Amino acid sequence: MKKVIDFCKQKYKILIPIMVVLVLLIAMYFLYREYRYDNYRDKKEVEVYQYFVGNKKEYTAVITYNLRKVIVSIEDKKKKVNYDATPIYYKNEDMIIFPKEMTVVFPLKGGVSYRLNEYTAYGMKDEFHQLISGRKSEKYNHFFLYDGKGLYFFTDEMKVKINDEDYVTLSANSYVQIVGEYNLIYYDKENDKSEVIEIYGKSVTAANDDVKVDLSDAAYYVFGKRSLLNQPYNLDPLLNWQTKDLNDIIKFRIGVLYKEKGVSIWKLFYLTQRWQSELWLD
Repeated sequence: MKKVIDFCKQKYKILIPIMVVLVLLIAMYFLYREYRYDNYRDKKEVEVYQYFVGNKKEYTAVITYNLRKVIVSIEDKKKKVNYDATPIYYKNEDMIIFPKEMTVVFPLKGGVSYRLNEYTAYGMKDEFHQLISGRKSEKYNHFFLYDGKGLYFFTDEMKVKINDEDYVTLSANSYVQIVGEYNLIYYDKENDKSEVIEIYGKSVTAANDDVKVDLSDAAYYVFGKRSLLNQPYNLDPLLNWQTKDLNDIIKFRIGVLYKEKGVSIWKLFYLTQRWQSELWLD
Protein backbone atom coordinates (compact mmCIF):
# COMPACT_ATOMS: atom_id res chain seq x y z
CA MET A 1 0.00 0.00 0.00
CA LYS A 2 2.88 2.34 0.89
CA LYS A 3 4.45 1.64 -2.50
CA VAL A 4 1.25 2.60 -4.24
CA ILE A 5 1.00 5.83 -2.27
CA ASP A 6 4.63 6.68 -2.98
CA PHE A 7 4.14 5.92 -6.65
CA CYS A 8 1.08 8.22 -6.81
CA LYS A 9 3.02 11.01 -5.12
CA GLN A 10 5.85 10.66 -7.64
CA LYS A 11 3.62 10.38 -10.71
CA TYR A 12 0.72 12.65 -9.71
CA LYS A 13 1.54 15.10 -12.50
CA ILE A 14 0.94 12.29 -14.99
CA LEU A 15 -1.93 10.55 -13.15
CA ILE A 16 -4.11 13.66 -12.79
CA PRO A 17 -4.32 14.34 -16.57
CA ILE A 18 -5.00 10.63 -17.16
CA MET A 19 -7.89 10.69 -14.66
CA VAL A 20 -9.27 13.87 -16.24
CA VAL A 21 -9.19 12.21 -19.67
CA LEU A 22 -10.95 9.11 -18.27
CA VAL A 23 -13.67 11.24 -16.73
CA LEU A 24 -14.14 13.11 -20.02
CA LEU A 25 -14.34 9.82 -21.94
CA ILE A 26 -16.98 8.49 -19.55
CA ALA A 27 -18.97 11.75 -19.87
CA MET A 28 -18.72 11.58 -23.67
CA TYR A 29 -19.93 7.98 -23.55
CA PHE A 30 -23.01 8.96 -21.55
CA LEU A 31 -23.73 11.82 -23.96
CA TYR A 32 -23.40 9.45 -26.90
CA ARG A 33 -25.80 6.97 -25.27
CA GLU A 34 -28.34 9.75 -24.72
CA TYR A 35 -27.95 10.95 -28.31
CA ARG A 36 -28.30 7.41 -29.65
CA TYR A 37 -31.45 6.64 -27.71
CA ASP A 38 -33.06 9.98 -28.55
CA ASN A 39 -32.10 10.08 -32.22
CA TYR A 40 -32.43 6.48 -33.38
CA ARG A 41 -35.30 6.25 -35.83
CA ASP A 42 -37.58 3.35 -36.66
CA LYS A 43 -40.53 3.94 -38.98
CA LYS A 44 -43.83 2.09 -39.20
CA GLU A 45 -46.74 2.61 -41.60
CA VAL A 46 -50.24 2.42 -40.11
CA GLU A 47 -53.67 2.95 -41.67
CA VAL A 48 -55.44 5.68 -39.68
CA TYR A 49 -58.25 8.20 -39.91
CA GLN A 50 -59.25 11.57 -38.46
CA TYR A 51 -62.26 13.84 -38.75
CA PHE A 52 -61.77 17.46 -39.76
CA VAL A 53 -64.82 19.78 -39.60
CA GLY A 54 -67.13 16.77 -39.89
CA ASN A 55 -65.27 15.18 -42.81
CA LYS A 56 -63.43 11.88 -42.53
CA LYS A 57 -59.85 11.69 -43.77
CA GLU A 58 -58.28 8.25 -44.15
CA TYR A 59 -54.58 7.97 -44.86
CA THR A 60 -51.40 6.01 -44.28
CA ALA A 61 -49.48 7.48 -41.35
CA VAL A 62 -45.73 7.09 -41.08
CA ILE A 63 -45.04 6.80 -37.36
CA THR A 64 -41.44 7.32 -36.26
CA TYR A 65 -40.09 5.81 -33.02
CA ASN A 66 -36.82 6.26 -31.17
CA LEU A 67 -34.90 3.39 -29.58
CA ARG A 68 -37.14 3.51 -26.50
CA LYS A 69 -40.13 2.92 -28.81
CA VAL A 70 -41.43 6.39 -27.97
CA ILE A 71 -43.23 8.06 -30.88
CA VAL A 72 -41.32 11.16 -31.99
CA SER A 73 -43.28 12.13 -35.11
CA ILE A 74 -46.29 11.26 -37.27
CA GLU A 75 -46.69 12.18 -40.93
CA ASP A 76 -49.13 11.50 -43.73
CA LYS A 77 -47.27 9.33 -46.24
CA LYS A 78 -48.58 11.30 -49.22
CA LYS A 79 -49.56 14.75 -48.00
CA LYS A 80 -48.43 17.10 -45.25
CA VAL A 81 -50.85 17.36 -42.31
CA ASN A 82 -50.70 20.19 -39.78
CA TYR A 83 -51.72 18.30 -36.66
CA ASP A 84 -53.75 19.86 -33.88
CA ALA A 85 -55.17 17.93 -30.92
CA THR A 86 -57.65 15.98 -33.09
CA PRO A 87 -57.20 12.31 -32.09
CA ILE A 88 -55.71 9.90 -34.63
CA TYR A 89 -57.66 6.63 -34.78
CA TYR A 90 -56.17 3.39 -36.09
CA LYS A 91 -58.40 1.81 -38.75
CA ASN A 92 -57.70 -1.83 -37.97
CA GLU A 93 -56.78 -1.70 -34.30
CA ASP A 94 -58.34 -0.40 -31.09
CA MET A 95 -55.70 2.29 -30.66
CA ILE A 96 -55.71 6.09 -30.63
CA ILE A 97 -52.83 8.59 -30.65
CA PHE A 98 -53.03 12.12 -29.28
CA PRO A 99 -50.72 14.30 -31.39
CA LYS A 100 -50.57 17.14 -28.85
CA GLU A 101 -50.13 17.48 -25.11
CA MET A 102 -53.33 16.78 -23.18
CA THR A 103 -54.62 17.33 -19.67
CA VAL A 104 -55.84 14.07 -18.12
CA VAL A 105 -58.45 14.55 -15.36
CA PHE A 106 -59.47 11.97 -12.76
CA PRO A 107 -62.72 13.41 -11.38
CA LEU A 108 -63.31 10.58 -8.90
CA LYS A 109 -59.83 11.03 -7.40
CA GLY A 110 -60.46 14.52 -6.13
CA GLY A 111 -60.16 16.00 -9.61
CA VAL A 112 -56.40 15.47 -9.75
CA SER A 113 -54.95 16.41 -13.16
CA TYR A 114 -51.74 15.56 -15.02
CA ARG A 115 -50.12 16.17 -18.38
CA LEU A 116 -49.90 13.62 -21.16
CA ASN A 117 -46.99 14.25 -23.50
CA GLU A 118 -47.60 14.54 -27.22
CA TYR A 119 -48.00 11.27 -29.14
CA THR A 120 -49.25 9.38 -26.09
CA ALA A 121 -51.21 6.34 -27.30
CA TYR A 122 -54.43 5.03 -25.82
CA GLY A 123 -56.31 1.74 -26.03
CA MET A 124 -58.34 -0.82 -24.08
CA LYS A 125 -56.92 -3.87 -22.33
CA ASP A 126 -58.70 -6.21 -19.89
CA GLU A 127 -61.56 -3.69 -19.58
CA PHE A 128 -59.11 -1.02 -18.46
CA HIS A 129 -58.18 2.15 -20.33
CA GLN A 130 -54.49 1.94 -21.15
CA LEU A 131 -52.18 4.93 -21.71
CA ILE A 132 -48.98 4.06 -23.53
CA SER A 133 -45.65 5.81 -24.05
CA GLY A 134 -42.86 3.75 -25.56
CA ARG A 135 -42.47 0.31 -24.01
CA LYS A 136 -44.32 1.32 -20.85
CA SER A 137 -48.04 1.54 -20.17
CA GLU A 138 -50.42 2.15 -17.29
CA LYS A 139 -54.06 1.18 -16.81
CA TYR A 140 -56.67 3.62 -15.50
CA ASN A 141 -60.42 4.07 -15.34
CA HIS A 142 -62.76 7.05 -15.01
CA PHE A 143 -60.90 9.90 -16.65
CA PHE A 144 -61.23 12.31 -19.57
CA LEU A 145 -58.80 14.42 -21.60
CA TYR A 146 -58.70 18.13 -22.45
CA ASP A 147 -56.32 19.86 -24.86
CA GLY A 148 -56.49 23.29 -23.18
CA LYS A 149 -58.22 24.89 -26.19
CA GLY A 150 -61.64 23.28 -26.52
CA LEU A 151 -61.25 19.59 -27.38
CA TYR A 152 -62.55 17.02 -24.88
CA PHE A 153 -61.95 13.28 -25.27
CA PHE A 154 -64.16 10.96 -23.23
CA THR A 155 -63.24 7.39 -22.40
CA ASP A 156 -66.77 6.61 -21.21
CA GLU A 157 -70.23 7.21 -22.65
CA MET A 158 -71.35 10.83 -22.29
CA LYS A 159 -74.66 12.60 -22.92
CA VAL A 160 -74.24 15.98 -24.63
CA LYS A 161 -76.80 18.68 -23.88
CA ILE A 162 -77.31 22.04 -25.57
CA ASN A 163 -79.19 24.57 -23.44
CA ASP A 164 -80.04 21.70 -21.04
CA GLU A 165 -81.74 19.71 -23.80
CA ASP A 166 -80.41 16.28 -24.81
CA TYR A 167 -78.71 16.44 -28.18
CA VAL A 168 -76.58 13.30 -28.63
CA THR A 169 -75.22 10.42 -26.56
CA LEU A 170 -71.60 9.77 -27.41
CA SER A 171 -70.12 6.29 -27.12
CA ALA A 172 -66.86 5.62 -25.28
CA ASN A 173 -63.67 6.96 -26.91
CA SER A 174 -65.46 9.82 -28.65
CA TYR A 175 -64.71 13.53 -28.49
CA VAL A 176 -66.28 16.97 -28.59
CA GLN A 177 -64.60 20.17 -29.74
CA ILE A 178 -65.75 23.75 -29.15
CA VAL A 179 -64.48 26.03 -31.93
CA GLY A 180 -64.53 29.62 -30.73
CA GLU A 181 -67.96 30.44 -29.38
CA TYR A 182 -69.75 29.51 -32.58
CA ASN A 183 -69.47 25.82 -33.42
CA LEU A 184 -69.42 22.43 -31.76
CA ILE A 185 -67.87 19.46 -33.54
CA TYR A 186 -68.37 15.98 -32.19
CA TYR A 187 -67.24 12.53 -33.24
CA ASP A 188 -69.09 9.41 -32.08
CA LYS A 189 -66.73 6.46 -32.46
CA GLU A 190 -69.28 3.64 -32.21
CA ASN A 191 -71.37 5.06 -35.05
CA ASP A 192 -68.39 6.58 -36.89
CA LYS A 193 -70.30 9.82 -37.18
CA SER A 194 -69.22 13.44 -36.96
CA GLU A 195 -71.32 16.59 -37.07
CA VAL A 196 -70.78 20.36 -36.93
CA ILE A 197 -73.38 22.32 -34.93
CA GLU A 198 -73.84 26.06 -34.49
CA ILE A 199 -73.95 26.90 -30.78
CA TYR A 200 -73.46 30.67 -30.58
CA GLY A 201 -75.00 31.98 -27.36
CA LYS A 202 -75.85 28.49 -26.10
CA SER A 203 -74.53 26.45 -23.18
CA VAL A 204 -73.07 23.01 -23.87
CA THR A 205 -72.43 20.25 -21.33
CA ALA A 206 -71.43 16.58 -21.42
CA ALA A 207 -72.27 14.32 -18.49
CA ASN A 208 -72.57 10.78 -17.17
CA ASP A 209 -73.14 9.36 -13.69
CA ASP A 210 -69.62 10.32 -12.55
CA VAL A 211 -68.99 13.82 -13.88
CA LYS A 212 -70.54 16.79 -15.64
CA VAL A 213 -68.30 18.85 -17.93
CA ASP A 214 -69.18 22.42 -18.89
CA LEU A 215 -67.76 22.47 -22.40
CA SER A 216 -68.51 26.17 -22.88
CA ASP A 217 -66.57 27.22 -19.78
CA ALA A 218 -63.78 24.60 -19.49
CA ALA A 219 -64.97 23.42 -16.07
CA TYR A 220 -66.38 20.25 -14.54
CA TYR A 221 -68.61 19.25 -11.63
CA VAL A 222 -68.20 16.28 -9.28
CA PHE A 223 -70.52 15.86 -6.28
CA GLY A 224 -71.76 19.39 -6.94
CA LYS A 225 -68.29 20.96 -6.71
CA ARG A 226 -67.12 23.06 -9.66
CA SER A 227 -63.47 22.97 -10.78
CA LEU A 228 -61.71 24.72 -13.65
CA LEU A 229 -59.68 22.68 -16.12
CA ASN A 230 -55.93 23.25 -16.34
CA GLN A 231 -53.72 23.80 -19.34
CA PRO A 232 -51.47 20.77 -20.02
CA TYR A 233 -48.22 22.73 -19.79
CA ASN A 234 -48.99 23.76 -16.20
CA LEU A 235 -49.14 20.16 -14.97
CA ASP A 236 -46.75 17.39 -13.97
CA PRO A 237 -46.52 14.42 -16.37
CA LEU A 238 -48.68 11.39 -15.61
CA LEU A 239 -46.36 8.91 -17.34
CA ASN A 240 -43.14 9.84 -15.52
CA TRP A 241 -40.82 7.04 -16.59
CA GLN A 242 -38.96 9.21 -19.11
CA THR A 243 -35.21 9.73 -19.51
CA LYS A 244 -34.70 11.86 -16.43
CA ASP A 245 -36.19 9.25 -14.15
CA LEU A 246 -34.04 6.44 -15.53
CA ASN A 247 -30.90 8.53 -15.27
CA ASP A 248 -31.79 9.30 -11.65
CA ILE A 249 -32.04 5.57 -10.94
CA ILE A 250 -28.58 4.97 -12.42
CA LYS A 251 -27.04 7.93 -10.58
CA PHE A 252 -28.48 6.71 -7.29
CA ARG A 253 -27.04 3.22 -7.81
CA ILE A 254 -23.61 4.63 -8.71
CA GLY A 255 -23.63 6.88 -5.64
CA VAL A 256 -24.38 4.00 -3.29
CA LEU A 257 -21.73 1.71 -4.77
CA TYR A 258 -19.02 4.37 -4.99
CA LYS A 259 -19.52 6.06 -1.61
CA GLU A 260 -20.61 3.13 0.53
CA LYS A 261 -19.13 0.07 -1.16
CA GLY A 262 -15.90 1.47 -2.57
CA VAL A 263 -16.49 -0.05 -6.03
CA SER A 264 -13.80 0.86 -8.60
CA ILE A 265 -14.48 3.29 -11.40
CA TRP A 266 -13.98 0.54 -14.00
CA LYS A 267 -16.58 -1.65 -12.30
CA LEU A 268 -19.01 1.29 -12.21
CA PHE A 269 -18.40 1.88 -15.92
CA TYR A 270 -19.32 -1.74 -16.69
CA LEU A 271 -22.40 -1.69 -14.43
CA THR A 272 -23.63 1.56 -15.96
CA GLN A 273 -23.65 0.02 -19.44
CA ARG A 274 -25.58 -3.00 -18.17
CA TRP A 275 -28.11 -0.92 -16.22
CA GLN A 276 -28.77 1.36 -19.16
CA SER A 277 -29.52 -1.64 -21.38
CA GLU A 278 -31.86 -3.11 -18.77
CA LEU A 279 -33.71 0.12 -18.00
CA TRP A 280 -34.07 1.42 -21.54
CA LEU A 281 -35.03 -1.84 -23.14
CA ASP A 282 -37.17 -3.62 -20.56
